[in-house]
Amino acid sequence: MTGMLTESMQEGAFGLSTGLTYVPSMNSSTEELVALCRAMAPYGGIYNSHMRNESDCVMEAIREVITIAERSGCKGHISHLKVSGKRNHGKAGECLALIHEANARGVDVSYDVYPYTAGSCGLRTLLPPEILVRETVFTPTFLLAPDTLAMLRRRYEEADWDNLLLSCGGDGIVLSAGVSGLEGRSIGEIAAQWETDAAEAVARLLCRTEGQGTIIYHALAEKDLRTFLLDPLCSIGTDAFARSYTGPSAEGCPHPRNYGAFPRWVRRYLLDEGLLSIEEGVRRITSLPAQQFDLKNRGLLQEGFCADFTIFDPKTIGERGDFLHPAQQPEGIKYVLVNGRLTVEDGVFLTEKNGRMLRMH
Repeated sequence: MTGMLTESMQEGAFGLSTGLTYVPSMNSSTEELVALCRAMAPYGGIYNSHMRNESDCVMEAIREVITIAERSGCKGHISHLKVSGKRNHGKAGECLALIHEANARGVDVSYDVYPYTAGSCGLRTLLPPEILVRETVFTPTFLLAPDTLAMLRRRYEEADWDNLLLSCGGDGIVLSAGVSGLEGRSIGEIAAQWETDAAEAVARLLCRTEGQGTIIYHALAEKDLRTFLLDPLCSIGTDAFARSYTGPSAEGCPHPRNYGAFPRWVRRYLLDEGLLSIEEGVRRITSLPAQQFDLKNRGLLQEGFCADFTIFDPKTIGERGDFLHPAQQPEGIKYVLVNGRLTVEDGVFLTEKNGRMLRMH
């Protein structure tokens, strides 16, 4: 793995990304990740992590990212930092204290957030890790067996893993795609309809979707989100997929961040509420992330830089979608130029594709 990562860095990769709440990344130990990051440190690589835990053990998860960056000598970045669940609301300041203390002693650690208090992930993420590693996990024979359901009911009361059902509750987790007719309804509502509990509802949904369903979970407190947004180390991302407004990629009720995260950021937090100045807010979605990920000649309106522009009307810019009707084109974006060529003109997508693959070197 070290050899493969070294070769990738030499070919222009930016670093190593992990999703430590997902299979197979969750099987990686801290020691393994330190060894891998040491291999890419000489090339200026960045360790980008969806942390191991975002709820009851979020502080430990942040410490792990810091440890990996510090011991390996590479940069560290936390993807979509959050504190999930009511039991953890109010911890944003403690999270930032850890990150700023690390930077003060010379460890380069940054982070991003998306401007929503709800996240999204696969339905399978609701299963404890010891089940996810099984090959036969999504069969009714296994998931709906009495022993499995008993184990799930016990594990859903425990906080030693990133337990979304415990931190968000069944009413705070919504099926966004996977079963027609149930999309947009919470696990609690589905369980009530089926006259069962959340554990069995999750198991039955996973069997019906063969593990491919997705959820939206309402996990954050607005106050914590704003604490993160105000911090100078915070860049703004989407944590989104590339989706169209119609067709297969728009099916169900995907998270509205897929369509309106940046218009929402500009409209709600910059123009309407004045959380930051428009100049600083634009920096958080342009030059700051470019700096954090060492994107050369990107992110600034500067001679010699690539001409990536978004031209919007501050009077009308805004998100149009919501959690039940997300696939809506935002308002107020007139023109988009990618590498100096029009991609959106008068709010209409053009057919020409102007993007290019980016390399670190």
